This record gives sequence, C-alpha cells and structure tokens, in this order.
Amino acid sequence: MWNAGYVSEVDYIYGYFSELAPVRLKFALLSRGIFHDVGDCPNYLELGFGQGVSLNINAATSSGYFFGTDFNPSQSVYASQVARASGKPVRIYDDSFEEFARREDLPQFDVIALHGIWSWVSGEARDAIVEIVRTKLKPGGILYVSYNCKPGWAPIEPLRHLLSLHAEKAATGGLLARVEDSLHFAQRLVDTNTGYFAQYPTIGNMVQGIGKLDRNYVSHEYFNRHWLPESFSEVSARLAEAKMDFAASANLIDNMPGLGVPSHCQELLAGISDPALYETTRDYLVNSQFRRDIYVKGKRQMTVAEIADRLEEYSFLTLADLKELPLSLSTPAGSATLREEIYRPVWKALLEAKGAVISFSALADTVAKNGVTRGQLAEALFVLTGRGDIAPASQSATADQDIAASQALNHELCRRSRYTAGANNLAAPRIGAAVSVTRVQQLVLLALWDGEKEIEATVWGWLSAQGERLVSDGKTLDTAEENINEIGKIRKEVSTRLMPLLQRLGAAPE
Repeated sequence: MWNAGYVSEVDYIYGYFSELAPVRLKFALLSRGIFHDVGDCPNYLELGFGQGVSLNINAATSSGYFFGTDFNPSQSVYASQVARASGKPVRIYDDSFEEFARREDLPQFDVIALHGIWSWVSGEARDAIVEIVRTKLKPGGILYVSYNCKPGWAPIEPLRHLLSLHAEKAATGGLLARVEDSLHFAQRLVDTNTGYFAQYPTIGNMVQGIGKLDRNYVSHEYFNRHWLPESFSEVSARLAEAKMDFAASANLIDNMPGLGVPSHCQELLAGISDPALYETTRDYLVNSQFRRDIYVKGKRQMTVAEIADRLEEYSFLTLADLKELPLSLSTPAGSATLREEIYRPVWKALLEAKGAVISFSALADTVAKNGVTRGQLAEALFVLTGRGDIAPASQSATADQDIAASQALNHELCRRSRYTAGANNLAAPRIGAAVSVTRVQQLVLLALWDGEKEIEATVWGWLSAQGERLVSDGKTLDTAEENINEIGKIRKEVSTRLMPLLQRLGAAPE
C-alpha cells in the first residue's frame, strides 16, 4: 500500500504551527546564543506538510524558495491550489520520504522542518528523513523536528494500542465511525474502574480529553499503524547520524534560565554536563509529552558580542491589546511570576510605539532610564514572544511582495472558509508568521473585502446553505434572527479589534 500504514482515509487538520516560520526558528536560536548560516532568502523544505497551511503561509510571508512533500496526493492538491493564490515560489511534491531522498533535482536546503511526523511514520521513513537531512541540509542549516516524547506519553501507549486494536478488530464502517466506536469502547472500560484503569486513574481524564478533539486529528494522532514516542536521547542519537547537533527548543520559554523547570530542580540539572542526559532528565522533571527541537548542522556558540550584534538586527510589534501586562506566566514547570521592575517598563515602551515596529536599540534606550539592562530586555522580549504578546518583525528581503502575496493568500483562505471549516489562521507578513482568525471572522472579512452590502445576511446565507448554525455560550442558535444577531456581534469585533491588527501586520489592505 502506498500509505504504508499511515492514515490516508481522512484528511489531516488545517493547522498552522508558528514554530516552523523561519523568523521564529532564528529567534529561538538567538535565545540560546547559537549560530546558524541561514540568510534572508533561504531554501526551505517541509516534510509531511499535511494540508500545507504552514508551508503556504511561510512562503507568502517570507522571501526564499519553499519546497514541500506529503505523500497524500489529495493534500498535495489542496496545498498546490492554495499556493497559486499567493504567486510565491512553492514547489510541492507527493513523494514519500524514501522517494524524495532519491531525487537529484533539489537544491541544498537552509531549513528543513517537520512537525509531528517523526512519531507517526515507519522506521524506513525515519531512515529516509535522516538521509534527507544528511545529504540535503547545508552546513550551518537549521532542522526543526517535533515529536511525541517520553515520559509524558508512556501512560498513554497502552491506551493507544487498545484504541487502534479495537478499531481494527471490532469497529465497523469508515475510519471516523471506527474512531468514534473505539472511543466509546475505551470510555466503557474506564467506567469499570478496575485493573489498569483503577491503577492509573488519569487515563479516564485522557479518554475524556481525546473525546473532545477534532476527529480527523484523533485519527492521525492515535490510529496510525506506526506510533512511536521516543525520548530525546533516542531521537538526538538518530539525528547525530546526519551530523546534527541539538541547539534550542522552539518553545522560547523552555530556553529561558529558571523558567523551564521547577526551581528546586535547577541545581540538580546544573550538575549534568552531557546534553542528551540533561534534556532527557529535564523531560522527566516536567513530564514532557511533546518536544519542539531545533538542530543545527555544525553547532557553534556565539560570543557575547555576536549575540549583542544579532539583537540589534531585530525589531518587534505588539500583538496583545493589553494596557496592563499580566505578570503571571504558565510554564512547563508550573506558574512563574515575571519581575515587575523589568517587564512593566518594557511593556510600556512597546505600547508607546502605538502598534508600529520598534527596534531593539530604541527599546533598549527607553528602558535604560528605568535601570533595565540590555540583557534583561532581551530575556523579556524572548519571554513575551514565547507567550504571544509580541512578535519579532519579519527580516524578509521582499517585504512589499510579501504583503501583496499574503493578502492574496488570505482572500483565498477566507473564500475556502465558505465551504468548510479550514485554516483558522491568516498570513501576517510583517511578522513572517500568522495570526489566529476564526472561520466566521474569515467569512465576515470575505464579505467586507468583496464589497457585500448586507454583511450579516451574506455570511448567514453562506452558513445556512450548508445547514450550519452558530453556537453561543454552548448553545446552538436555531433561528435565522439569532444567527444574524450573533454574526453582527462578530462583525463588530472584526471591525474594532481584528481589522486594525490585520492591517498593522500587513494581512489586510488598509
């Protein structure tokens, strides 16, 4: 079979993953002071791109040449159709990783990225991934790989096996029907409160949590033939065969000293010098389920002067609409409190830019009056970016083209939302990434952009033609009047909050 045990009966979700954006990968490496050799116009490859939302948004918002392969032809078709809207250079293949590794018509890549795929494919496919990285990623290049990891997934492995076995041996119908049947079977077992389920009561919470997830996502996450959570040490050993060195987490909070693990564990970790043992031990201390790792081919630590010079190249934009910055921070280690004497002046300086791009040096000059050092400012910017309050500005070499391409892509994504719930993100070229925009918000934007006179009625017409209804406060709205009123509330939110943000980020015409 061409799918080699990977779920192909239902499509993967239309997800966007900001960690894959070139500007975010570079910024994460800078947070750890790690050198890379990726310029402003990279050759970029995504392996296993799903619906291609991240690939297309990254291509639209960045300069460079973007490539991707996903062996599911229906997903490759969707990604290709969306790519044509932006007009950016995107080359899409439906090769397996083994086939792609044998291609001789490819450039050397600056960046190779794969999200989650490592955990879901066969051993042969993982071998091919390693070969692609070994032969097609240039020295100084960046690899992003995310995967289900131990120990967090260890209690779930027996449950996953049972779900998959029931779907194969007892459930009937199409894949989604079998998934539903298997989840009901698992809940019945949990309700017995005996044996394994009595010994591990958290399994019941896991089953309930899985039951709330998108069924297409559940199909891909839990019902593939191949499903292999691995420890950091196992994955890093495989990637070492391709001359890759672990460099940083794409989760910026994890890279900050004192925030990644509980305070009483920091001395223990500080005594571990081996990187593989350090990272694996850290995963045990925070019970990691999923890692977002960045590797570099030819790792080199920057000097303090190099880090300072790289910081000077960055500018930032605010994303959050907050007059008062929350000082509580959720981390893998629990809750932390940000230092008010540092973060309040930094946030005030960011707000004084009134939504415009502000450079690191301008921020440093402003907060220095409050006694905030450049090092403290840098850490605050990494943390605020990791939390989503701000974003580093794009460093693309084709800024004007990116804006035009992104707006064309966004119109196409909104147009497709007329027919199905899809990508809940739009391209934001001034930050080289995306912003979250719900389906109904996208439909309101589409009606506005297309010059519709009766916005609420038009959006309701699109939804009602497919038998769809809105939900408010957990209640499905039945009448046309209720739905139109709810759309009116969403339109007001779009006009007052969302549209100004999209315009600031270059995602919408002004």
